Amino acid sequence: MHAHRHMPLVAYPDMKRFSDQRLQMIASRGRALADPTRVRILAVLRRGEQAVGQIARAAGTRQSTASKHLQVLHQAGLVQRRRDASTVFYSLSSNELLRVCDYLGSRQLV
Repeated sequence: MHAHRHMPLVAYPDMKRFSDQRLQMIASRGRALADPTRVRILAVLRRGEQAVGQIARAAGTRQSTASKHLQVLHQAGLVQRRRDASTVFYSLSSNELLRVCDYLGSRQLV
């Protein structure tokens, strides 16, 4: 009987470049993208920096709900924020994120 041997993980050079810390970051960001409201908020931020109230209206949600979702996105490093007096403004950390969302949303992944 022929035994099937599995190659060790380190034999795959692509996996080797991800440290444990990097894998945790990827998983954390994936979880942040795993909610339709958060993805909708990212789509709203395509237009550029906006205040929480504007984001909530454009995303069709309450301001308190938008704030909670923006906190998750911020903790994952996907959005940046700045405060101007009592108003908090959010923007995308990188436009590359839009390409990732477009890719994940395409009918066929290529």
